[in-house]
Amino acid sequence: MSVSSVGGTSSTPEAAAPQQGTLDREAFLKLLVAQLSHQDPLQPMEGTEFVTQLAQFTAVEQQLIQSSKLDLISMQMTGLANNEAAGLVGKQVTVRGKGVAFDGMTPTATSVTLGAKAETVKVEVRGPDGEIVRTMELPGHGAGPMPLNWDGKTDEGATAAPGTYTLEVKAEDADGKPVNVTQDVTGTVVSVNFDKGYPELVLDSGVRAPISDLVSVQTTPTTGTAGASTGNLTLGSAQLSQLLEQLAAMKP
Repeated sequence: MSVSSVGGTSSTPEAAAPQQGTLDREAFLKLLVAQLSHQDPLQPMEGTEFVTQLAQFTAVEQQLIQSSKLDLISMQMTGLANNEAAGLVGKQVTVRGKGVAFDGMTPTATSVTLGAKAETVKVEVRGPDGEIVRTMELPGHGAGPMPLNWDGKTDEGATAAPGTYTLEVKAEDADGKPVNVTQDVTGTVVSVNFDKGYPELVLDSGVRAPISDLVSVQTTPTTGTAGASTGNLTLGSAQLSQLLEQLAAMKP
């Protein structure tokens, strides 16, 4: 009999679990009709229980609709971010980072910014695997930008292999207290990678940095439609209006 079939399916946890994740409006109505059709005439389902089930379904349906709209907006925002990142190719930028690229011959030249006057500055040059290649003890320097050069030599005096290295800078004041050090890298964007799920800028020096580490763009931006800034990216007014309309439509 069909009643036992319905009852057996709903009483088995293994069978009920996937239905909870895939129950849509049509399936819910079919289940509700089946429940009404097979209810005991002597003990019919109360009106309050019926209304409660409808209210629960309505709430779940609204959540699914909002989730779908949020996913759509997220995809659109990702597309806009990727387009903006691709537009940085060929421009000179400054990004947060400690990396420097060594070609095997040319000494590297970069800079750091000291938050206060430093009496001692220690620099550790680390290889791709984090190993210390060179340790440099530099003289003190006043607050502000400080040039930082590495001749490409190891502690043993040999020339380091070509590749990207990390400069770990530690500075202390006259009392031996740490001085804040900000490290930036400047270069020209030669490509943008998206394989990590976010835009990653690749500089001509070989240094890679997520677009969230973008500090500034040195070239004069081209004149375009005025927009609203979102972090390091800019949305055109028409695109921003479209997103706001979609957000407004989500309100119950």
